[in-house]
Amino acid sequence: MKASIIIRTKNEQKWLGTVLEMLEKQTEKDFETIIVDSGSNDKTLEIAESYSKKLNLKIYRIGPDEFTYPFACNFGASKTSGEYLVFISGHSVPINNQWLKSGLRDFTDEKIAGVYGTVHALPDASIWEKIYYGFNRLLPNKKQLIRKARIGVLGNTNAVIRKTLWENFHFDENLKSGGEDTNWARHYLESGYLIVRDPAFAVYHSHGLGLIKFLKQIKYWHSISGR
Repeated sequence: MKASIIIRTKNEQKWLGTVLEMLEKQTEKDFETIIVDSGSNDKTLEIAESYSKKLNLKIYRIGPDEFTYPFACNFGASKTSGEYLVFISGHSVPINNQWLKSGLRDFTDEKIAGVYGTVHALPDASIWEKIYYGFNRLLPNKKQLIRKARIGVLGNTNAVIRKTLWENFHFDENLKSGGEDTNWARHYLESGYLIVRDPAFAVYHSHGLGLIKFLKQIKYWHSISGR
């Protein structure tokens, strides 16, 4: 198995069907899909189950009180059989049918620990998110080698990492509010590995946050990135 796509869900009925439909359309077909659900009470699990055969999809449940970002990622990773671990959420919609192929193509270089892409706002994003993520369109529209951890690097909104590296260094479950992805990236960058930022591996993703909550989120992102 080449890749395992790990999707964190809780009440994701609005976008999950679109996410799974885009996965079904991927040109790269050698992957499995792992759902880690933390207590959905809407149609999330019904939607996921409808794709169980099409996407070689398995559903695992954890309690809402068990959920943290690093725990859900580690738990999902422990259930995989793929060579590469792909992390998205139930509202991270792949940008096109080449998304997975784009995320995997740089791993021929043994020094690449992970790949991540840009994030674009979903149609129901707040105006603040649309402005913030809109700046991604101003960034260089080409692949970049990342040598230093900073905000957004290898974010588990859409990231691929080598499973062998995860097995040697799991996401830090002490970081319960998030930041496990930046911490993981920093560990391997400081160990001499490289990370690729590839705009072709982009997703649509946002939370519909108002200004105050969004500013608090950005402040937290900066605090965990070490900037």
